[in-house]
Amino acid sequence: MWLTCGLFLPAVALSSEESNTRAHEFLNALGGSQREDIGWTFEAAERTDIHYAPISLDGVRHDALDESQTRLAEALLTEVLSKRGYQKVTAIRLLERDIKEMESRVFGLFGLREPGRYFWAFFGDPAKAKPWGFRFEGHHLSLNITAIPGHPLSTTPLFLGAQPREVPKGLPSAGVAVLGDEEQLARTLYGLLDDRQQIAATLPYVDGRGHMIGQVRRLSSPEPIGLARSQMTSRQKALLDELLDLFASLWNAETAAARRHDIAEARDELYFAFVESNEPPNAFYMRVAGPGLLIEIDNTEGGDHIHAVWHDPTSDFGYDLLARHWEESHATSIATFN
Repeated sequence: MWLTCGLFLPAVALSSEESNTRAHEFLNALGGSQREDIGWTFEAAERTDIHYAPISLDGVRHDALDESQTRLAEALLTEVLSKRGYQKVTAIRLLERDIKEMESRVFGLFGLREPGRYFWAFFGDPAKAKPWGFRFEGHHLSLNITAIPGHPLSTTPLFLGAQPREVPKGLPSAGVAVLGDEEQLARTLYGLLDDRQQIAATLPYVDGRGHMIGQVRRLSSPEPIGLARSQMTSRQKALLDELLDLFASLWNAETAAARRHDIAEARDELYFAFVESNEPPNAFYMRVAGPGLLIEIDNTEGGDHIHAVWHDPTSDFGYDLLARHWEESHATSIATFN
């Protein structure tokens, strides 16, 4: 069940080049002080910042935009994302209403839990034929987009989350499970493993996100743990591929094709790890990792608070594409650029 509740949903994107146009239109609609608050140079250290908690957020707040600016901002999101991806990002933002209602009964935390408390930050100028990027970030969401001329968009690191895991009756988003499809596929795959495979795949249970390694800015490719994809049956491999494609299909067609290529490059060396617990109910952790790929889903913090991350250790924030761009187009190295 997906809720849009009045958020503007324009036509789905056709190509990544349109992202430059949409970003340029959005930035041109901002006033002087907004432009100062939203913009950094592409080289700024701020570009590689990422927040896994909704504090110290920087940029221009989404609900501080006027109606026309909001439409242009949402148009940029729909340009970068697929229809399904935009629905998921919308659902995450709208969950703030549910969290606000749940917390207000106990804590009265009205200031932090707002569907508009998401922040835009831009790095470089999308109107120029140079690398640029943007970040759209808030509670349970961090989109980090890097655009390099001549290449599909770079989209890692990615952070998605949901609280509640599945919204109960009586709340505004009742029935919504933002990461429900991903969880179900992971559980189904684990359930299809035979005893020998489960021994290889199963991790010891640790609460409080104790296994999660991806809530960082950047990381090296993790050591393989779990069950190798090469040791799976055809049906199990297909389920793993379907799970990974749920993440790839968050983006527009051109970018999704690039992410599927990244996944295919790592496929023969992927490992699947999983653990679940009945206490707290519904708690689980999942990791799929290989060269240049880390995807984690974690619901071990209370069993009703789910986080998911996607890293490409070789290309978070477009690092490898930037290296190629600067070497080919500017006869210099990424070390010089940095």
